[in-house]
Amino acid sequence: MEIQATDQPIDVGDWRRDEEFAQYPEGARDKTLLYCPKPAPFAFLKEGHRYLFKLSSPRYPEQFWAEIIAYRLGTQMDIDVPPAFVAYDSKTNQSGALIEWFLRPIGLLNSEDYIAGGDFCQQYIPNFDRRKGKQHNFETVSQIFEDLPKKHLSFNADWKKYWAKAFVFDALIGNTDRHQDNWGIIVGILPSLNPIGEEIRISPVFDNGTSMGHEISPSKFAYYDKNDNLMKYVSKGWHHMKWTIDSQQIRHVEMLQKIIERYPETRQVMLNCLKKVTYETFKTILDDLVEFKIPMRLGVERATFMLKLLQFRHQHLLVELEK
Repeated sequence: MEIQATDQPIDVGDWRRDEEFAQYPEGARDKTLLYCPKPAPFAFLKEGHRYLFKLSSPRYPEQFWAEIIAYRLGTQMDIDVPPAFVAYDSKTNQSGALIEWFLRPIGLLNSEDYIAGGDFCQQYIPNFDRRKGKQHNFETVSQIFEDLPKKHLSFNADWKKYWAKAFVFDALIGNTDRHQDNWGIIVGILPSLNPIGEEIRISPVFDNGTSMGHEISPSKFAYYDKNDNLMKYVSKGWHHMKWTIDSQQIRHVEMLQKIIERYPETRQVMLNCLKKVTYETFKTILDDLVEFKIPMRLGVERATFMLKLLQFRHQHLLVELEK
């Protein structure tokens, strides 16, 4: 019988590396692009497909767990988050999240290319700072998506719904890193299926590890037993993306409120996502993950703190969005 995702972690020690991207260069944390063996060791993996083995920042050894929790949450909330599984490398004794690559394999007739949001921003914003993305803003992003159907006739995604889901998800997990290269457009070449010759879709909501209080040390957990201290911490959560090019960065809840003000129909989208999960959802996910026996386990103290944060943010968002 095939073992399912929640039963045991994946050892990637013998998985073949993609030598061209052996240490994937983007982002702050080490990542290795791997090929799943044939046959796949577990039914939930795709044989021959590429997976990103993503480690934690050396300063925050349990950080990779946030990627795995985010995937499980996204599944419950009807938000497209790339599958992320518990993994380790038995040869290096490293633990990490094994994240399914969201592009089809290169070289096949029906292949896909990824165009990062930063590439679009460079086209729309003169002298765009690609490294820091300080001019990254929703006003420009919305214009990019308004223009996409003019450039790509097959683009018909509900991009307002996409961003409503992405931002409410970021607000729930406390993600502060939805920068200009953490979203994008996927262009599929489908000559045999589509007379236009391409299929356009928005990338999944990926790169979710800068979240869930990963940077807080266990010695500080007790400080957040008080709701006042929790609220101070939550209220400091900022989006990387600003509202306009000339404005300051914006807090999580403020971004949601501004989007609702401009697109009122997105309020229900956000509420629907939030109402699909409860305290029991969060607890079940975390209780399961602390049982995984890998070199860097998810500690019970860390999981308890994450549970507290998720529940507090969840209730706070419901109150704010239902006003």
